[in-house]
Amino acid sequence: MTVTKAELRRFVENNRHATRLTPNLQAPQNPLRGPAFLRTYERQLDRMQDFIREAVAARHQLEVVVNATGQILANAAFRALLQAHDLGTLPWILTQGSPTGPDSRSEEQHGPSCFTAEPQLVGGICLEALDLLNDFGVPLKIFPLLREVVPSRQVEIVRLMLALDRVQFRVARVLIALTPRSQLTDPFAPRKQYEGISPTRLAAMETDLAKVSHEYLSAASTHGATVLNLIAVTGYIDKLLNNPALVRFMARNFAGHLEVYQELLDFRESGFQKRAPITE
Repeated sequence: MTVTKAELRRFVENNRHATRLTPNLQAPQNPLRGPAFLRTYERQLDRMQDFIREAVAARHQLEVVVNATGQILANAAFRALLQAHDLGTLPWILTQGSPTGPDSRSEEQHGPSCFTAEPQLVGGICLEALDLLNDFGVPLKIFPLLREVVPSRQVEIVRLMLALDRVQFRVARVLIALTPRSQLTDPFAPRKQYEGISPTRLAAMETDLAKVSHEYLSAASTHGATVLNLIAVTGYIDKLLNNPALVRFMARNFAGHLEVYQELLDFRESGFQKRAPITE
């Protein structure tokens, strides 16, 4: 992304964080002790894994119902019955062979990033990272930490903190401490050591965090669309299952599909309508 000097000046003037960045801005030097480091790491990893499980379950429910409905709609008698009972207009997603639609996005589709070409930095911080943070309160001491990693990693860390609703110095410190060497501004800088955590354990934590972070951001980028589709689908299925004639028809001809629909309504009661993480 090419930015002119005039555009960069306007960005700095309009961004609440860019105006506070100075070259001599330093992060506190007090180390994050081993037990605190582990607690922060484990809490954030658990939050991400819990959400991934919820997102996978929601996606699975949607896929099963879409596939089941596609099979039933192949039956002309069922289609006629839907029309006769004013249920012929289905949510768009139920007419598709797959729940993947234009609202579904992968994390790679967030648009151009500042690191796709020559990085544009303000005080060592990527423009995209600053833009993502502009509407959020951010401890100033986070920015010197972000300077320790390359622009693409800065953006990833910011997205993770926003999605976790944890834009905090301690969380940033853990994410940066577990950044692969290849994504450090200085790949040859000595790695910090933490009391009670061996280098082998630290390396394993780095690998686990990278894997879970990728899965989390991927799930977060599509979960909002999945939930909206599920809301539309469950509303429609609710009406369908409250129609005695349609229930009798499915009980006689599509008993297994009827169970799929009932499972969807049971799933709704489990509270799938949770807030989708912020990833952009």
